[in-house]
Amino acid sequence: MKGYRSIVVLVAALLSASVAVGLQPGAGSATVSASQTVVSIQGTRFLIDGRLTSPGKPAEGQLLNTRMAQAIFDDDNPATVGDWAYPDTHQWDPQRNTNEFLAMLPTYAQHGIRMITVGLQGGCPAHTPPALTCPGGDHPWTVSAFNADGSLKPAWMTRLDQVIRAADHNGIVVMVQFFYHGQESKVADQFTAVNKITDWLVSGGYRNVLVETANECNAGFSSYLDCSNEANVVKQVQDRSGGTLEVTVSFTGGGMPSDDVIGQEDLVLLHGNGQTTQQLSDLINGLKGKAAYQANPKPVVVNEDSVSLDNMNASVAAGVSWGYLDTGVNDYLNGYQSPPVNWTINTDAKRAFFDNALRLAGPNSVATAITYSGATSGDDHDPAAMSARLQDLQGSAVPDVPIDFALGGQTCTGVTNAAGVAACAISPSLAAGTYPLIASFAGTSLLQPSRTTASFAVTREEAALAYSGDTSVALGGTAHLAASLREDGQSAIAGRAIGFTLGAGASAQTCTAATDASGNASCAISGVNQPFGPGEVRATFAGDTVYQPASTSAASMIFAYLPAGVFVIGEKPASGTSVTFWSSQWAGLNRLGGGSAPAGFKGFAAWASLPACGAGWMTRPGNSEAPPAPLPPYMAVIVASNVSKTGSVVSGDTAAIVIVKTDSGYAPDPGHPGTGIVAGVICP
Repeated sequence: MKGYRSIVVLVAALLSASVAVGLQPGAGSATVSASQTVVSIQGTRFLIDGRLTSPGKPAEGQLLNTRMAQAIFDDDNPATVGDWAYPDTHQWDPQRNTNEFLAMLPTYAQHGIRMITVGLQGGCPAHTPPALTCPGGDHPWTVSAFNADGSLKPAWMTRLDQVIRAADHNGIVVMVQFFYHGQESKVADQFTAVNKITDWLVSGGYRNVLVETANECNAGFSSYLDCSNEANVVKQVQDRSGGTLEVTVSFTGGGMPSDDVIGQEDLVLLHGNGQTTQQLSDLINGLKGKAAYQANPKPVVVNEDSVSLDNMNASVAAGVSWGYLDTGVNDYLNGYQSPPVNWTINTDAKRAFFDNALRLAGPNSVATAITYSGATSGDDHDPAAMSARLQDLQGSAVPDVPIDFALGGQTCTGVTNAAGVAACAISPSLAAGTYPLIASFAGTSLLQPSRTTASFAVTREEAALAYSGDTSVALGGTAHLAASLREDGQSAIAGRAIGFTLGAGASAQTCTAATDASGNASCAISGVNQPFGPGEVRATFAGDTVYQPASTSAASMIFAYLPAGVFVIGEKPASGTSVTFWSSQWAGLNRLGGGSAPAGFKGFAAWASLPACGAGWMTRPGNSEAPPAPLPPYMAVIVASNVSKTGSVVSGDTAAIVIVKTDSGYAPDPGHPGTGIVAGVICP
């Protein structure tokens, strides 16, 4: 949750910000709309929409608040406006400042913040000594929603309207601070200014607004805004608004409001700046002991203090609303009062305050909703991308929290990003079918659990067969058939039956074997009885609940060995080449790599053993050993690289064995040559 509370949201894409888009009221009046956050006072406690604030929490009836004086800040002095430039753009942008503030309002509200203070003349914006410090008198910068004649600046009013409306949408009260010392002197007609802004607030129909006429009236204001006249200024706003605005004024840290102010104002403001916890407690008790207060008890609000949680806790325990003041420095990182301001909860001090506000005033939990956006189907064993978006009850993204995904007993967990989207992958190990996929968020102290269910279709995984067995098979011999079964052509698939078929039709011969741990299957067909010549050998996997069917085939060649002996040719020819394996001119028709063959060799070796690559053979020359007749249409023939004669014995090597499709015209005597075309290779 720490990451969630500190997430940097730099765009006005959240719902509160979208409410503000397009609202451009004039300086004379605001656009009236129905308010959904109505603040009221009942004795010494606050109500919103007729109900006590933060019910059941330590801060019940209080407005835990934070001073966000610069939420609508701008500087009209071109000589100083560059002091507030953003580090990324090197320019100051007042609307960006407001938009980034608006984007955080839902998060503030979720932590129990029920009020913010916004200044029409800001607050001291300079806290990076020595270059940026607030002087004791007039400030060099021009930070004011008022023109010198007391009229209102339209751009400031537009931003104020955006803030009030977005706060209204999030259940937050806005204390509008009219004047700030060091800036009030830039307004010559302060009386008119008070009337103008009062009329603007009334015409806007805002019901979530409180008014602070001046911040720390004893800090050196003009006679009109000085504390000695503030009871009259407070009454001016009350009367001008027809009693629709609750009005107050503040004194410096540790300062006690005067009796006339206490008697006139609708709520009492205290400042705890520079006060220890004991001093703040004494100030609160002193106020409550004053006769002016006891004559008309009303809510007490510390709307400016420090980052002290001890002061915060003591104030809440005393039944007094408390306000966080984090001045920071002008670095777009620390604090909330030194432009450019980073409005996120991004520092330890901010996190500590908002965590404590959640404890004291926040909701017990906030509803959340998950929307599934990932894959809805996938192959068994293949990674499927799971993703879902988590949002809170305002529709705002919830980042940095885990979302769990479950599919048929398999799970994965993803952490939401800045857009509230979490992603991970599950590789289903399930039979083909449709299963419920559950995305769930376990909840936190702030956020309620939520879950959603989608349907996920597990499809059968692709399987691939590769044949690796015999393709040249001798008639009457044994065919050793083999294949491998792989998932997506890679991982071995074990324990599946593979059917092998040699040939086709009525003469087809078959065998079956199961794949081993390596995905390999093999079996043998004995007594091969297939038509001579080209054919096909096929391997087939029928498929199951996990894998799709698969099959593969290879070209086969059925041939025969002679019943006795073997013919010989020279130098291994390419497939399709015409060869002469029997002739009275054999030696001249067959080239040998190891020299010429003896003239008496006609091409037939009367050798008792079956030929084998790498083995030698021998025979007698001439016609002493007659070859058989007739010949098979496809027969095995030795390829020799050398043929020699020793005495009456001719011998040679077996460099290769090929299959020759025999031609007609052959006879066992050398005058009837034996010819054919190479149709295949047996070895090597």
